[in-house]
Amino acid sequence: MTVLLHILFFVLGAGAGFLYARRQPSDLRVKELETLLTDLQGRHENYQHAVASHFEHSAELVNELTQRYRDMHQHLVDGARTLCENPRRASEDNPANNFQRLESPVNPSLHYHSYGHDSADLADFEPPRDYATKQPSDKGMLDERFGFK
Repeated sequence: MTVLLHILFFVLGAGAGFLYARRQPSDLRVKELETLLTDLQGRHENYQHAVASHFEHSAELVNELTQRYRDMHQHLVDGARTLCENPRRASEDNPANNFQRLESPVNPSLHYHSYGHDSADLADFEPPRDYATKQPSDKGMLDERFGFK
């Protein structure tokens, strides 16, 4: 009978150990996943903060560059007015009058003039065609009967 009792205690102990062993890793796995999730959330928040601060700094730099460009433009205008002023010459001949205002362009077509193009030169050009020339009697590719016999 003692052998049977030893076997019974052995089986109960093995079963309890087996249940304990199965329960323990799942708790560890949950803790590992919680730790990983917390770490990923922290990294994501750091990334979002880094992106926000990057674009804030970029906006500051662009605004500063724009302001410096305006200051430089104004410096050139003031210098042209002061240095090119000649009492013998008409005030319309002062090179300072050639500067455009920074707020809005006077004439948007001036971009062509800055590249040496004249609007009369551009009148001779035709936009490119995306189809081949054909006779009026030929069927085009968009015709319903094109390619069918």
